[in-house]
Amino acid sequence: MGIIVGIEGGGTKTGCAVLSEQGELLAYAEGGPANLNFVDEATQRQSFETALHGALRGLHEPVLALGYTVAGTRANWNWLLEKLGNPPAFAIEESRMAMLSTGIGVAHGVAVVAGTGSLIGGFKNDELVLQMGGWGALLGDEGSAYDVAIRGIRAAVRAWDGREPENRLIQAVQQFFGVQNLYELIPLFYQQGVPRHQVAEFAKSVVQTAQQDDPVARQILTQAAHALAHDAQACAARLFTRDDEFVVATTGGMFKSPIFHTAFKESFALAFPKAQCLTPVMEPATAVAKATLRQLRARGS
Repeated sequence: MGIIVGIEGGGTKTGCAVLSEQGELLAYAEGGPANLNFVDEATQRQSFETALHGALRGLHEPVLALGYTVAGTRANWNWLLEKLGNPPAFAIEESRMAMLSTGIGVAHGVAVVAGTGSLIGGFKNDELVLQMGGWGALLGDEGSAYDVAIRGIRAAVRAWDGREPENRLIQAVQQFFGVQNLYELIPLFYQQGVPRHQVAEFAKSVVQTAQQDDPVARQILTQAAHALAHDAQACAARLFTRDDEFVVATTGGMFKSPIFHTAFKESFALAFPKAQCLTPVMEPATAVAKATLRQLRARGS
């Protein structure tokens, strides 16, 4: 008997799922951020260590295979393999992980990831044929938590100095960053430095403010969702026609906001009315482990 380990590392957290040879989920645990666009290699390794320790606690079976989906790079790859006994390793594309997390068996359609960062992948008959986005916080990541957070912070500071009407995002920024005068953000951001994954966490405050019917926060969520839907349409237009039926996997923390999710779906449907939007039914790391088990079985057949 042996086990399958799936690792998924993003800008906010790292998930680790362990499956039996039969595909049964045995354990799941989480660590901190692992995307090297947001954190350094030492932080990534600590995140891996925490997730692995939690998931493998009490399990002593040999690791038959490792599946790995980590945004950014394969830093700490050799360390991770050695820690698990150097099993066969499979790199699982982030967009494929997103598709499989919705519970479908064959990827056919568009995978949209809107977590700390954002990414779009296009699939035809289980083959990843097109990828868009994934440029990171400075060059892209439209519709991501980082994007929403920055929009929210900018709206707050514009209102603070009178360029826009006052809004509740001012109070949200004060509470989240522990400041009273928003000018305190200047040394906080430019001298001390706020890690990008911590900035992205402010997206939750934007969502909460929008749920309190703040019009500015609601507009931010809607505009970010429309931007992401526009990009997803561009991907779909390369692969499908308006009348085609296909899946749109909507994954990542931003889609947990009903305001954001509804705005995305309505916008995307204008161009592709027959597309079916699906949401995850399992953790990303579990989808990685399942994809790994499938590839391991295919190798052995």
